[in-house]
Amino acid sequence: MSLLVVGCNHHSADLGLLERLAVPGDELPKALQALTDLEHVTEAVLLSTCNRVELYASVSRFHPGLAELRGWLAERGDVHPQDLDELLYSYHDDRAAAHLFAVAGGLDSMIVGEQQIGLQVKHAMEVARHEGAARRVLQRLFGQAVNVGRRLRAETAISDGASSMVDVGLAAVRSRLEGELAGRRVAVVGAGAMGALTADRLSDLEVAHVDVWNRSYDKARRLAERVDGTVVPRDQLRTAVAAADVVVCTTGAAAPLLDEALVGEAVTGRSRPLFLLDLGVPRNVAPGCAELPTVEVIDVAAVRELTDRGTTGDVIAAARSIVDEEADRFVAWSRASLVDPTIRDIRARADAVRHEELDRLSARLSTLDDKQREAVEALTRGIINTFLHEPTVRLKELADRGVAEEYAAALQELFDL
Repeated sequence: MSLLVVGCNHHSADLGLLERLAVPGDELPKALQALTDLEHVTEAVLLSTCNRVELYASVSRFHPGLAELRGWLAERGDVHPQDLDELLYSYHDDRAAAHLFAVAGGLDSMIVGEQQIGLQVKHAMEVARHEGAARRVLQRLFGQAVNVGRRLRAETAISDGASSMVDVGLAAVRSRLEGELAGRRVAVVGAGAMGALTADRLSDLEVAHVDVWNRSYDKARRLAERVDGTVVPRDQLRTAVAAADVVVCTTGAAAPLLDEALVGEAVTGRSRPLFLLDLGVPRNVAPGCAELPTVEVIDVAAVRELTDRGTTGDVIAAARSIVDEEADRFVAWSRASLVDPTIRDIRARADAVRHEELDRLSARLSTLDDKQREAVEALTRGIINTFLHEPTVRLKELADRGVAEEYAAALQELFDL
């Protein structure tokens, strides 16, 4: 059994490829089913954000499992597998765990130390668990990753002064508005975690009004109430865009919600500029909108160019040290988990034999009183525990050294476990 991660991120791939590989939220269940249907994939979690698409999997065989995951991504992005060779990265076992822990703590983010990725890691795990794709191994891994993120924020300065994609994007808009968003009307398209963060930031910036559009009316209503804004009916998106000075798009939609026709109608006869901040991957705003008069589009690629990684080397080193320590802990658990079932099965088999022998001798033991019976029970249990103690300790020591799998397999064969 091996742990694998295969994927690409803002370091290795451009926005176009990330868009093709991205998996919108409503497609996650189907995608997870397809992954766990692969011959060598026993568990899977899919992490798809605006900056990365990563497959985490527990596989029965390393090389075939790796090939299946890479093939799945190639098919997803309609890309020849060889064309992905230089764009995909893959890690296994301890390095896979360390990678996820670094991701969850914001170490691998476009904006080092940003906290939203921790929520996205947790959400990816919850979806996979709900779909039955993440079980014992990946639930343990992702649960530990969430805790590692908390530990990094508590024990290092990784998040001190850290901003988010939303902050950088809004700063870009403000710079084009000569520093002012106050008094402007803003439409937020999408009421998920990033939309909520956007609305909170807008409240601090004293904008004139916030309109909220979302496919789910209830989510839009809750967010609008939170910022004293207005819910935009699903069929009134163009009207909201026309009324806005700034539109911030944060949805996981598979296709652009704002296309050239909708935006073109919204800006007809308009003289003041319209800023479209697109934080979605795939893009929520069709690229052609940038060619329309009075319209300026700021997408994820533009936000990337504006990020400042100013975190010091000492902070990064401290965080990396914690990540490595936690990865070692996970590997120790993983190794132990390989032999624990064998140890349990041997003890269960030994206890079953003990009961069978006591039952066989029950007639000869019938004259014993309760105290004597308890003594016999204690004696037989003690013999088994003493006999199995040394093999159990040795097997766990072998697990710590990473060489227990063959011994466990031999025990299973010898004892027909």
